[in-house]
Amino acid sequence: MVAFVRFDTVKTMKPFAPLALALLVLPSVALATGSPRDETEHLNRADMTLAKRATVRKSDLAAGWRLVHSGPPAASGEQCTSFDPDLSAFVITGKHETIFEHGTSGAQLQSDIAVFRNVRDAAADFKTSATPGFLRCLRSAVLQGLRQGHLRGRIASSRMARTPRVGAQSVFYRVVAMISPTNGLPRFPMYADVVAIRQGRTQAVLLFMAPLAPARGQVAVARSAARRMR
Repeated sequence: MVAFVRFDTVKTMKPFAPLALALLVLPSVALATGSPRDETEHLNRADMTLAKRATVRKSDLAAGWRLVHSGPPAASGEQCTSFDPDLSAFVITGKHETIFEHGTSGAQLQSDIAVFRNVRDAAADFKTSATPGFLRCLRSAVLQGLRQGHLRGRIASSRMARTPRVGAQSVFYRVVAMISPTNGLPRFPMYADVVAIRQGRTQAVLLFMAPLAPARGQVAVARSAARRMR
């Protein structure tokens, strides 16, 4: 189960919606660009159903979470100039996303699922995308969100790890931004955690955002999703 920080952080979170929106544009292991180098899509009903089945559910989470979106991932025009691998040879046949908000902490969670035409495509796409280059994209998204929200802040740290293992392939990213509020409140950290996993011919990307401390139970949520992936 996922647990987040205490109630009184919500009053510091409300002004930071632009930061959240900038980060909630990660529908695949590679940052969405809408470019010819993105994966090819040939969606079918059966695999759209498989993708929906694998997304994070409310039953995977602790009390206090509210589902705010469930459906196909929204198209994004965001680009990452420093990391643009050619994924056009890989074919996606199903996709779905769910987005949750925590009613008191202001934390957010997005899960995006992509089903590929076969295991080979899913594994090769993951290997090509899940690299340190994606960490640079995540850092860029955080900085972009700060600028769009007219917020003062900086990247305090970032890292990539491949353990613990979840599914057949997995990778973990964390970017910590130190936010300096302009309303007299003390500085505080904002954690952006991405967990990407591949099981069978399905990929899942989970984005956790939380103030003050990272979301707990991320691996447990990822493993719950992995058990439903085919």
